[in-house]
Amino acid sequence: MEVLNTEQFREKIYFDDSRSAVLFTAPWCGFCRSMKLMIEKAERDFGSTKFYIVDIDKEPSLKTAFGVSAVPTLVVFEEGRPLNRATGLIKKSELYTLLGAEVIV
Repeated sequence: MEVLNTEQFREKIYFDDSRSAVLFTAPWCGFCRSMKLMIEKAERDFGSTKFYIVDIDKEPSLKTAFGVSAVPTLVVFEEGRPLNRATGLIKKSELYTLLGAEVIV
């Protein structure tokens, strides 16, 4: 998973027509580490979706722009527009549903 700054975010999310998932996180967040592990698994299962991380401490403007008030927050984008979002540590089945698939757990 690639870590994005504000400029890279514009290039990789706004100007890309494919589906992307952005995990807003912080290094001090324990639930973020757990969510990142689930995202890494999903990255293998959803080959057509691009996955990225934004550190809210380093990129406060992105935190504000997307109304991130708690971490982890996952926002799914399609054609540069927010499509789905979830805040907090979610179950694998919820993650996969958010990404657009049914999963058997």
